[in-house]
Amino acid sequence: MPAVILSPHLDDAVLSLWHLLAGDGEVAVLNVFGGSPEGHRRDAWWDRLTGAPDSVARMAERRAEDRAALALAGREPADLDFLDGQYRDAEPRLETLVDRIAQAAPEGLLLAPVGLDRHRDHVLVRAAALELQGRGREVGLYADIPHATVYGWPAWILGEPPDPLLDPGAYWEAAMAGTGIALRDLPADVRVLTPEALERKVAAVRAYRTQLPALEAQFGVLAPEVLGREVTWRLTP
Repeated sequence: MPAVILSPHLDDAVLSLWHLLAGDGEVAVLNVFGGSPEGHRRDAWWDRLTGAPDSVARMAERRAEDRAALALAGREPADLDFLDGQYRDAEPRLETLVDRIAQAAPEGLLLAPVGLDRHRDHVLVRAAALELQGRGREVGLYADIPHATVYGWPAWILGEPPDPLLDPGAYWEAAMAGTGIALRDLPADVRVLTPEALERKVAAVRAYRTQLPALEAQFGVLAPEVLGREVTWRLTP
């Protein structure tokens, strides 16, 4: 059965699930908020932060970067036309989001971001996937890097004794409040990338040249402790 990675933005699949993209299995990438912001009226704060005076041109650049990054794993994405949160005047209806994802990915395991820093775009994609699970689709979640590692990985992911002074798991639990999902209680598939795989992933991440300086400044995204581990959970029907 194919897997469909629901990537909120034009980089989340590479950042979070390189082991799947670089593997031999059948994998598709669906960029949910991949629309062009022609005529948008919002602040576009992230574009301004990353030095883009023209949001339409920047989105075209980001699409090209995403294709270049995924090509390193022999993959090609598909884009939905929903607008990134920095461009939206209003949130899309969840029902519309669900229907469009179902049309674009009519079969296969859906892998959605957990939404571990409660970014609204990630939370919307997670909500759509959970709605589709309620309709009978097989759904899994993935730790959305680098948001997942703002405070590091929880001890129960690392297989280490807990740190009495810092508990990243508490941050994760707060992010999942109201979902009815306790990540700590689900079997986690934790993948530690080999040095060779990590090197290839870093090369792919560097393809996002317009985004990398901000991601590195905010998250230290190129650090091995950030990129070198990937985590997924399969949800029961």
